[in-house]
Amino acid sequence: MKNRRPAAFTLVEVMVSMTVGAIVMGMCLSTFLMGMRTLYKDNQRLATNASLRSFMAQISKETLDASYFYVFPYYTSLTSSIDLATAPASMAQIEDAADNDYDKWVAQGDCLVLVTRTSQYRTTDIRQIRIYYRTTTSQGSRNQEAPLRYYETADWGEGTASTSNGHTDLATELGAINLNANPLRSGSRLIHPRTVGRKVPAPYTGYTAGDRYPIFCTESPDSTPTNGFIALNLEFINGSTTNNLLSSSSFNYTISPRR
Repeated sequence: MKNRRPAAFTLVEVMVSMTVGAIVMGMCLSTFLMGMRTLYKDNQRLATNASLRSFMAQISKETLDASYFYVFPYYTSLTSSIDLATAPASMAQIEDAADNDYDKWVAQGDCLVLVTRTSQYRTTDIRQIRIYYRTTTSQGSRNQEAPLRYYETADWGEGTASTSNGHTDLATELGAINLNANPLRSGSRLIHPRTVGRKVPAPYTGYTAGDRYPIFCTESPDSTPTNGFIALNLEFINGSTTNNLLSSSSFNYTISPRR
């Protein structure tokens, strides 16, 4: 009786099996990586939207609580010897194309100062100052991503019917804050590390192709900067640009201080 050879795979069978296995593993890996990219984008989008919602809720409440506001070109405008007649962003008169009496005054900047003077006893007393500012110092840095920060003073109270709370002059108070000397002033906090304004459509007076607008804008029926409302238009950016995995959101929101 002949001995039978032990069963075994041929070389061709082994090669075919390995090829099929490699294809299946490649498909599984591709599906896994696609799922990871989708999860990454979703996580960054959720983080961005959460940051935006938190920021909008905060600035909306504080703007509505404020008595009036100023928009400054940059945080560097808040020096130790600030002049409120010249330091705020200049109001430019904008006309419609047909010049049909649709004129308005507009000022733009990367630093917003909200002032609350409401007092039961002394309406001239400053109760609190809140400042939102991007750490930009020029149009060049404005065109890049920059952190958005926030600073607020203590609540100085209302004083009494006969005694001031000791805080009556805005220029003096802003001079004491002096963000120009230290944008990371103790007590300030980071709202978001990466923000940009919306792109400027070229051509546009005062801007060149590739420029971005400041994030704060005020529109007023006259040349007084505190008489209008505040518009915000910016992007919060999360994630990495590696493999185009950049996630960002923007909004255009208009609010007005309490009158």
